[in-house]
Amino acid sequence: MNMVEVNSEIGRLEKVIVHSPGKEIQDMTPKMAEELLYNDIIPLSVVSDEHARLKNILGRVAEVYEFTDLLTQSLEDKEVRTAFIDRLITVAKIPERREELLELDQLGLVRVIVTGLPEKKCSLEKYLSGRQYDINPLPNLYFTRDAAMVFGDQVISGAMANRVRQAESEAAALFFENHPALANDGFILEGHRNENGNLTIEGGDFLVLSEVCLLIGISERTTPASIDHIARTIGKDKPLTIFAVVLPRERATIHLDMILTQISRNELMIYEPYIVGNQKLRFIKLEVKPGREPVISEVPDLLKALRQEGFDMKPVFCGDADPVQQQREQWLSGNNFFAIAPGKIIGYACNNYTMDALSRAGYDIKTDDDFLLRGDSIDRYEKLVIGIKGVELARGGGGARCMTCPVKRQPL
Repeated sequence: MNMVEVNSEIGRLEKVIVHSPGKEIQDMTPKMAEELLYNDIIPLSVVSDEHARLKNILGRVAEVYEFTDLLTQSLEDKEVRTAFIDRLITVAKIPERREELLELDQLGLVRVIVTGLPEKKCSLEKYLSGRQYDINPLPNLYFTRDAAMVFGDQVISGAMANRVRQAESEAAALFFENHPALANDGFILEGHRNENGNLTIEGGDFLVLSEVCLLIGISERTTPASIDHIARTIGKDKPLTIFAVVLPRERATIHLDMILTQISRNELMIYEPYIVGNQKLRFIKLEVKPGREPVISEVPDLLKALRQEGFDMKPVFCGDADPVQQQREQWLSGNNFFAIAPGKIIGYACNNYTMDALSRAGYDIKTDDDFLLRGDSIDRYEKLVIGIKGVELARGGGGARCMTCPVKRQPL
């Protein structure tokens, strides 16, 4: 029996994966952060508290799994652990450390995967290399969105654009292959085993509108080739429509969910200039039917095209109507909301102009303390925004959607 199913962005959440930040954040130096694509140097004590608030809110509505717990439990079997170590040393190109890693139990191995394996200075070449680690730490791991995606009852493991993040995808694929709580119908794409540099995809670019309609960003992290692969694989069995959004190569737009997320059955939170404004991006529609070549066309108006597919979406503007605040709050992940049910979303409380826009759209604006300290009930609201404290988390480069990997949602 499959234990995962995601056919929308907004169906009531039942299962979700997160990772609570730890030593891998504390150990970042400016130089290491740049090498590992981590956005900033942030204090662990503050980040841990902010993330705990998010996790506690999620726990009010769903079963919350820690990434490292799933990985640890999946590595209990010695054969699985040995095979994973062999894969790890191949990816990291450190065969000389195999025996050392084999001596670790599953807890020790998970610790190495997350916080890194310091380079062994066993030769003059290594002594002078300037490298700190043979296996790099994973400071981006709390952005669990990127390493794996569930669509229907199948999985896409992230084909990470940068090798420094590949261990995240390897680890996620391991527990989707082995953990009983995540039993599934197999992989649409085994991105963790991909050796083709033209085929990359990360979860921040992958949005599920329905079981037959996807929104996927073409970005510095996700290539057209990966979208073609997904279209061919899924399209063998059922009709599928994909809207591809060509993102600018900018630091603030590394993924589609930094400029667009679905927040209710008929609303999108958007960065106005790129979706409907004077800097409108390119939108490309792929219509796929079993046994046929895809029909590909340019779409001048994304919202109109979505309406034609049955999604009558009204836009809510990140940063409201103020062009300066739109830029500022988009930078602070003001588009990056995570839905726990239709019209019930989580985002950063610090984006005040975005919250004003949501209030005018009929949302009740509440803080995390309203639920964690004052005992409010999520169920009593029809449309709800839970603003979480997250200024330091935002400096890490993502929002509530980035920090969550939903693996089961109720059907709409």
